[in-house]
Order: sequence, then structure tokens, then C-alpha cells
Amino acid sequence: MSKRSHEDSVFSKTARFLEERTPSTPGNSISINELLSNSEEPEADHSETHNSTRKPRNFIAAVACENCRLKKTRCDESRPKCGLCKALNLECVYSERKLSKKDQSIGMIISTLHRIETKLENLPSVISNDIRPITGHVLQAVEAIQVSAATAGTPSARTSSHKLSFSQNTSPAAMGQIEVEAQASVDGKEVISFSQHGVVVWPGIISSLPERFLVVYDQLGKNYVLDVELERSALPMWVNTPLGLPSTGSWLEGLPMALVKGLCEAFFSLFHPFTPFMDKHFFFSLTLGAVINHGFSTTIETCLVLNVMALGCLAVRAYEEADFPLPGTLGDRFERPAWYEVVMEDPPGLSFFNKARKRMGFLMEKNNLSSCQYYLLSAMYYTQIIRPLDSGAMLNRAAACLCFMLANRDINYNEWEGDMKSRVFWNTVMYETILVQELDLPPSGLLSLEDNVPIPKFIPFKISSEITPLPDPDDSYYHQCHFLAQIANRIILTRIRHSLYLFSESGTLPRPAVSQELHNQVEEWRKNLPPVIQFSAKDSTTTSNDDISPSITPNAPRTPTSLAMLVADSMLRARYRICKFHIGRPYLYKALRTPNLLTEDDFEQIRSGLRFAMDWPMIRGVFRQMRSCVPIRFAFCSQFFGQLLIFHCISNSPDPRLRATLPSGWERWYREMVEFLEYCAAFSPAISRDVGLIQLL
Repeated sequence: MSKRSHEDSVFSKTARFLEERTPSTPGNSISINELLSNSEEPEADHSETHNSTRKPRNFIAAVACENCRLKKTRCDESRPKCGLCKALNLECVYSERKLSKKDQSIGMIISTLHRIETKLENLPSVISNDIRPITGHVLQAVEAIQVSAATAGTPSARTSSHKLSFSQNTSPAAMGQIEVEAQASVDGKEVISFSQHGVVVWPGIISSLPERFLVVYDQLGKNYVLDVELERSALPMWVNTPLGLPSTGSWLEGLPMALVKGLCEAFFSLFHPFTPFMDKHFFFSLTLGAVINHGFSTTIETCLVLNVMALGCLAVRAYEEADFPLPGTLGDRFERPAWYEVVMEDPPGLSFFNKARKRMGFLMEKNNLSSCQYYLLSAMYYTQIIRPLDSGAMLNRAAACLCFMLANRDINYNEWEGDMKSRVFWNTVMYETILVQELDLPPSGLLSLEDNVPIPKFIPFKISSEITPLPDPDDSYYHQCHFLAQIANRIILTRIRHSLYLFSESGTLPRPAVSQELHNQVEEWRKNLPPVIQFSAKDSTTTSNDDISPSITPNAPRTPTSLAMLVADSMLRARYRICKFHIGRPYLYKALRTPNLLTEDDFEQIRSGLRFAMDWPMIRGVFRQMRSCVPIRFAFCSQFFGQLLIFHCISNSPDPRLRATLPSGWERWYREMVEFLEYCAAFSPAISRDVGLIQLL
């Protein structure tokens, strides 16, 4: 066999390719020689090449006509007649083309996309049907909680803004509108501020306020709350020896054990049940044990104990005001312990708190669970003595610790440590949300982790696997249910803010269908509460002089546990009324701004909002006596400031229909709110400015 050159091989392959790719139909025949007439003839014999090289597959028409198919000739697929049929003057017929595998795949993709589009178009109705199986999801998880350690193995129930319970009667239209209204800044919609201090700048409010009020308000400035709190003197840094203790430089080391234990017990009995970010068994076993063994050194355990004692001083004052016995004491009335003088500081517990601040300066770079608990305890102390910006700073530090701990970490929430992180997370989120919304502060970003953190299951701490801890009355089923109900309520309130707080000059916003759906969700929340913390709607709509929270009757048991239950019950009822009021608040904005556009549905929402703006348990019932222990007092004072302005302007409206929406007894409630603000004004310059403005009405 003769040896061929590289050029010969390439030439022969090219010639064959052109010959096979050139149509050879009659009348249009072009030979390979004609195409290559200007090329040199090959010198080598190609017979062996044709024999040894596999011939490429001939061209196959995608859709050949019937004549070309019978004659097995290549069809050029011309329409209406191909080349062969035209040359032979035959009728050219094309059969229906069969789909190739590629065509079938494309068709399947198009069909799938069409189904997805159809589902998206029907999304509101799908949501209303599919969401029903998880109605009451969070609160059903509350009912499933058990006091025993067996709860450690239960599946983690998760809460998020899109998983919370919807009403059984959710309408597709309402569901679709809720999602649409969340787009706050489009189509000329105006966002209504959720802050109660923002009420003063409502267009309808300004026009109804007296001139003297507006003059003073202009002097204070729109952001006077932040301004006066920023200019406020820092909390004193000195540390005096508390009364009743030896005046020595190391007075901490000489603290009586009865004092330390008594203050810690007071904290866990009163504050811990509705803010359970600590574990009492772990605290008394290890945290306090470390301080007893090693003294009040510069450790995180020392800082935690000192902060708990500082809050314990506030708790003791609350027990005295309500005349309830301290934990661990006999009788059914408050009796001053031997170390009572320690709590007489102003504010109570400041010496212990400052000792902790001094030590934490060397530990502040830590970002672990204990550090986060320290910042939450500090935030709670600042909250109780009404220093909102200091409290916000501590909450931000706690949020930063949580972001470091929770982000991109594989955390087992079915174990004690993971469950404690969940408890700390939800406490921080709830308190931060309240402060951010009222002061229009930027959030920390912690809420972005909401979908990743399950609701807590209150897994008990075990020193060893052989020892089962005794049930803790301060971590009882009652208080666990109450805390989880708070979480669910806070999510509903956030949904109210995002879906309803919009206004349009056309009068189409807010929409009654959305409001009704939100009312249904609040009612579902109340109805699905476990029986142990259940309350009736009738009790929650009363506007009489009687307290709507449980009263302290002479025959009722007066124990530390019963006081904590009264506090928890009052908070739960208050949260219910807050949600109902905030649903009606956008309609009050509309009524004062464009009263001529009000509809009958609008008037019904206005009446409901004003009715639920009254008789909040935070200043009634048990809290009428123990005002120093009202939780988040600054937030409630801010709420009352905005409500006072609304009641004043509605009562002075020139529209008789609007004045008729005022509920019976509103003047009494007005006086009660003013009285509470005047009491709290002594502890906060911002509240003092609020009172000064209210007195000008």
C-alpha cells in the first residue's frame, strides 16, 4: 500500500464531505469534480481509503415528503413541492412530523412553565386552602409543651412571619391583599408611622391641636425624644456601700448568703417568668456556685450574679408595693427581710449593677451565651428604670452576640444549650422590635435569622445524665405557654404593621378586607391559647370602671407564684388589646386626614380601635399598686401619649359622626393615662416633655 501525504489525506476527506453535503437532486446536480476543478488531482489511489475509513452518515431530512421517502432519495424539504416532485411533476405530500426526543423535552418544559404560571395566578386561593392545616401552628406547639424532661425529644416547632396561624375563614381576596399591601412604597401609597410619638405630625392631628401646643412642639423639635434622651446624664458610675452593710472596700465579699440568695430568688420569681432567657437550675447550680467558691472576681459569672441581684432589688420593691410575700417567706403579706435596707438605693440595685459594669469592661469581647444573657439583663435593668437608649444599646450588643453565635452554625436545638440560645434569641427579638418601632431606630438585622431559630422547648438542664432535675415552678407550664404566646402575638403585630399601615389620598387604603382578616387572626390567637392562660373576649372588651385584669381579692391566695401569674395574665390581655387597637389605628389616621372619604366599614374600624385603646391592664389591676414593676414602661408611656392626642382630636372634631365613635368612659381613661404619665415623668426627661405637651391640650 502506497504511503499518502498529509495533504492527500486532508484533501480526500474534504472532497467526500462536500460530495455528501451537496444536494444531488435532478436538475440541480453538481459533481464533486466541478467543485474542485481548479484543484490538483490526487496522486494516490483512494480505494483503500474508502475501504478503511467509515463513511459519514448521509444527510437526513427532518420531514421528507412521501415520494422521497418511497424512493429513498434525499428530500430538500421545499414547500409546497420539493425539488424531486417538481422535476417529476408529482404531487408532493408531507406527513405529520413526529416529535424528536429534543422536541419532546422542549414541549415538556413549556408545559411545566405553563403550569407554574397558572399556580402563581391562583396563589391567593392556594394559600387559603393550604394554610389551614397549620392554623394555630405556634399555639398548638404551646399546648404540646410538657414540664418533664421528655420534651427534649419533641420535634422543634418553628415560627416565622409566613408560618403563623391564619384564620380558618381566610378569604383569597384578603390573603392576596395582605401580600400586595406589603409593598409599601409603590403606586403613591403613603406609609403610616407605627410610632406613637409620630401621631403628633399626622396632618389631621396638627390642624386640631391648639396653637400653644404647636409652638412648644416646634421648640422641642420633631425628634425631641431622642434628643433629650441623648443629652441625658449618664447613669452614675460611683459605687456606694449599700445601706445596712459594713462600709469597707471589699463589701461584696462580706455579703450575707441570705441577701444574695434572697435577691436572686426575687428576680427569678417575678421577672424571669415573662422574660425566660436564663435557666434557674443552671444559675443556682453553676453560675452562683462559681461566685460562692471563687468570690466576686472579674468573671462573666460574677457579672451575671450582680445583674440578677440588681434586678432582684427592683423585684423586692414591687413585692412590697403589691403587698405580696417574698419567695421563701411565710405568711401572705410582705414582710421586710433583715437585709431590706439594701434595696433602698435610688435606683434600687445600682451598686450591684455598677460593680457588674466595671468588671464587664474586661470581658466585653466575648460573644457567647453568657455574655448575651448579661447584655439582656442590663437591657432589662435600664428598661425598668426607664432609660430607653441605654436599654437599646444593650439590646444591640446582645443581638450582635446572637448573630455571631447563630449565623452559619450547626446548632442542635434539641439539646439544652441550643434551646437556651433559642430562648435568648426570641427575648431579644421581641424587646428590640418594640424599641425600634417606637423610636424609628435602625434594626440590628437579628430578625433575618427568624426562620432559622425554632421556638424554645424549655429543655431542663441536667448536671449529669443520672440526675433528673426537679420541676421548677418558675419554669412551669403556665409561664412557658405565656412566653410562647408572646412570641406569636409579636409576629401578628409585625404582620399588622407591614400589611395595614398604608394610606392613599383616594381613600382606598387601608382596606377593610385586610383589617377583618387581621382581626380574625388575633381572635384565632386568643382562642387557641392553652386553657391555663385562656381569657374571654367579653372580659377584653369591657370599658367599665372594673379592672379587666384579675383583681386582688382578700380571699385570693397571695403567694410569689400567684403574683407572677397576675403579671403574666395582665401582659397577655394587654397584648391582645394592643393588636386590636393597632388594627384600627390606620382608620383613625384616615378619619383625621380625609373625613369626607370615610365609609361605614371605616367607622366600624374606628369604633373598634378607640374601644381597644382603653383600659389597658398595664396601669390597672395589680399594676395599679406596683407601678415600679410595669414592664417596658417607656413603650407604654409612648402608646398613651399618642392615644391621648387621638382622643383629644376625635372629641374636638367638627364632624358629629366622628365624635359619636368615642366609647363610653373615655374621659375616665384619659385621666388615668395622664396620671400614669405624670408618675413616670420623674424617671425620664422624654416622658416629662410628653406630659408638658399633654398639659397644653
